[in-house]
Amino acid sequence: MKLNEEQKPIKVGYDLDIEEDRKAIREFEAELEQLKKEPLERPMSFYGETVPVINAFKIGKREFPESQDTRRVRNDVTGLTDAGIVQYLLRNKAISRRWVKPEHPGWSWAVGPGLKAYEEFCQKKRALDDLKYRRQYAQEKDQESLDALARGRETLIKSMTPKP
Repeated sequence: MKLNEEQKPIKVGYDLDIEEDRKAIREFEAELEQLKKEPLERPMSFYGETVPVINAFKIGKREFPESQDTRRVRNDVTGLTDAGIVQYLLRNKAISRRWVKPEHPGWSWAVGPGLKAYEEFCQKKRALDDLKYRRQYAQEKDQESLDALARGRETLIKSMTPKP
């Protein structure tokens, strides 16, 4: 980018109560799903350490089943994510690979040179995680209210039936 070009400011945080922001995050979610299906240009090992299976685990009352994804990779910058997303970030220069000494093979990732693209991606990712949490919370509340409604209906039916 040249110095005399106008720079578009990075959106700092998305407010999910604003319709335009929700729409932008939904579009971002669709874009991520598309990236997960995009063919890879390089071998999987280029994008990070492959992690095809995450074993089943339990946190508190919630149980998480075994998760299998052949394109899942882990690296220092993006953490655990799909190789198509890492490919997209590399293409947009939001992250980069660098040469490292053989004794530190996992240190080959860095943010940049497109810090703006990386920051924008991170802001959208955080907002998407928040949106997914809100969806999950709403589903749990809906299920709880349906269960309460069913219990209320059963007690009403029992109270309305004549006793012998």
